[in-house]
Amino acid sequence: MVGAMKSKRPQSHPKAQARSRFGQRLERRLLRYIQGHHLFSAAQRALLAVSGGADSTALLLALAHLSASGALKLDLSLAHFDHGLRRRAEREAEKAFLTGLAAELGLPLLLGQGDVRAHARQDRLSLEEAARELRYRFLAEQAEKEAINVVATGHTADDQAETVLMHLVRGSGLTGLAGMRPSSSWPFPGHEDLLLVRPLLEVSRAETQRYCQEEELSPCLDVTNLLLAPLRNRIRHELLPLLRRYNPKIDGALLRLAAATASDLTYLDETAGVFWHALAVKDKRSVSFRRSELTALSPAITNRLLQAACQQLLADARQIEAVHIRSMVGALAKPAANRLSLPGGLTFAVDGESVQLTRGRQTAAKAKPIPETPLAVPGRTTVAAWLIEAETLPGQRVEIGADPYEAFLDHQGAGGQLTVRSRRRGDRFRPLGLGGEKKLQDYLVDAKVPRDERDEVPLVCASWGIAWVVGHCIDERARVRHDSRTVLHLRFRRHRNSNS
Repeated sequence: MVGAMKSKRPQSHPKAQARSRFGQRLERRLLRYIQGHHLFSAAQRALLAVSGGADSTALLLALAHLSASGALKLDLSLAHFDHGLRRRAEREAEKAFLTGLAAELGLPLLLGQGDVRAHARQDRLSLEEAARELRYRFLAEQAEKEAINVVATGHTADDQAETVLMHLVRGSGLTGLAGMRPSSSWPFPGHEDLLLVRPLLEVSRAETQRYCQEEELSPCLDVTNLLLAPLRNRIRHELLPLLRRYNPKIDGALLRLAAATASDLTYLDETAGVFWHALAVKDKRSVSFRRSELTALSPAITNRLLQAACQQLLADARQIEAVHIRSMVGALAKPAANRLSLPGGLTFAVDGESVQLTRGRQTAAKAKPIPETPLAVPGRTTVAAWLIEAETLPGQRVEIGADPYEAFLDHQGAGGQLTVRSRRRGDRFRPLGLGGEKKLQDYLVDAKVPRDERDEVPLVCASWGIAWVVGHCIDERARVRHDSRTVLHLRFRRHRNSNS
C-alpha cells in the first residue's frame, strides 16, 4: 500500500538564519563529499530514503539547505517504508513526524508498508534480510514510477565501521573489507539503471544527532536498533566498545581500511571487467567459463570473476563469502570433475574444460557441431562460438606461451587450404610427441573432455587430415621445423555475441 503527499518544491528551512557554525561546517563537508565522489549530477532528481531517525533526518535537512542556498541543484523526493515490526502508535508517530517535516520543507513524501515477518517466513530469511529486501523493492518501485535514477540513504561512518567489522567476523574477502561505497549499483537485480548513493559515509552518528538537535528537531528512535539479536547490533553495542578500549580511534582506522581497500578494488574490478566481457558466457540461469582461461589468470582476477558470476545469478550475493570463493578456486585446480553446492541455490561444476555456475536446476544444452568452414589465411574467421585470427610469420618465429588456444604451425606443412570443423566418426591424427597415430575419440577421452563437449572442440584441418586439435595438441606433420620458411600463427577466441 503506497500513498504520496505532494507539495511545493523545496523552500529554505525557517531556522536557516540561526544555524550554528557546526551545522554550516557539516554541510560544507557534505557538499565536498558529494562533489568529490560525483554522487549527484546537475539538477538531478533524487529519492531520499528516510526512516525518521537522526541519520536520514540530518541528511534530509542538509540536502534541503544546500539546495535552497543554490550550492547543490537537486530535485529531492522522500520515501518512507513501514516494516510493520513495531507498535502501531510508534509507526504512526514516525509517519506524522516525516509528513510534517516534508510539508515544512515543501518536499513530496512517498509512503509504503510491508509485512516483514510474513516475508521472512515465506522465503526463509532473517528479519533483517527480509526487511532489507522489501525496503529496497519499495524504493526501486517508487524511483521508477517517479522517473528517478538515484536513491540516497543515510548510512554514516559508524555504519561503515560496523559493516567492515561484520564482514571481517563473517570471513569476508576484499569486497567486504571495502565496506559500503559512496555510490554503487542497485543491490538487487532488475534495476540496472538505478544508482545507490551514501552521502554521509564520512559523518558520524553523533554528528547527525547534534545536527538535528541544533535544528531543534527530535527524530524518532527506532527501537529495533537496541536489540542485540542481529549481528550488526551486537557489533555496535558489544564488539566496537570493546575494541575502543584497545584503540580509541578504531573507528577511524576501520574507515581508512575500507577506503584503501576500495581504492585497490576499483583497479581490480576494472581489470576483471575486461576479462569478464571476454571470457564469461552468460544466460539467465548460468555463467560459464573455460577452465584453461580461468586458471591462466592471476588468482586475484580469477577470484573477482567467480564473485562477479555469483553476483550475476543471486539477488543478494552477500551470502557468498571468501571461503566459498576459495572452494571454487580449489575445484578448478583438481584434475577430476568436481561439483560444489553453494549458498543461494548455486551449483559450481568443473568437468574437463567446462566451468559452470548455475542457479537452480538446468538441463545442459546439447552441443552444436561446428560446420566445416574455410579458414582465412591471413585474416579473421568467425564460426560457431569462435573468432579465429590467422597470420603468417617469417622463418622459425615461434613464441610458445601457456594459451592452449594459440598455435604455431609450419605453413607449408599444413598447406594452403585449411578448414575448421567438429570431429567426425573415424577421425585420427598424430599427436605431437606421441610417435604414432591415435584415434581422436581416444585422445579426447584420455584428455578428460566431457562427452557432451567433444563436438564443440574445434579442429583445424589440412588436406591430409587434422593439423590441430584446438585447445589440446597439434599434429606431428604440422610442427614447426628448423627449415620452416613460413610459420602460421593461429589464435582462437570465444565469440561472445553468439552465446550471450
